[in-house]
Amino acid sequence: MLYDLIISINNTLDELIDITKQDIEDIKQARHTYLFNRNQQKDILIGKFADLKSQIDNILVQRSQKISDMSELLTPQEDAVFTDFRKKIQEFYKLHKKLEKMVLSVANFYNGLIHKINGSEVGIGYEISPSETSYFSLKG
Repeated sequence: MLYDLIISINNTLDELIDITKQDIEDIKQARHTYLFNRNQQKDILIGKFADLKSQIDNILVQRSQKISDMSELLTPQEDAVFTDFRKKIQEFYKLHKKLEKMVLSVANFYNGLIHKINGSEVGIGYEISPSETSYFSLKG
């Protein structure tokens, strides 16, 4: 059971890694629509990941209560796929950090551009507050 859950979470991580790589390429190519179109798929995968992780945690807690030596917690097969899990989660973390930096850079670029054009700042909520010295006005 645990072995199958770890295999499943590894497959989910593989999908998240692939999507994150696609997101990075799409940001580089300014294909933001493609990036936004994958949000629902990412949400589903993140929910699946959280569910699998919770199931794995429950099994590990149950097992740890029945043994005295933690080296007995995983079978050799489970240990091998768990090692793969650790590698995949580190890869996903690194890719996600790279994506995060790119997204923030793009947001800062557009914020600076709007500020130069309109003399306003765009906060994280994307609300525009024009300065009093602005010669342009944005109308919605």
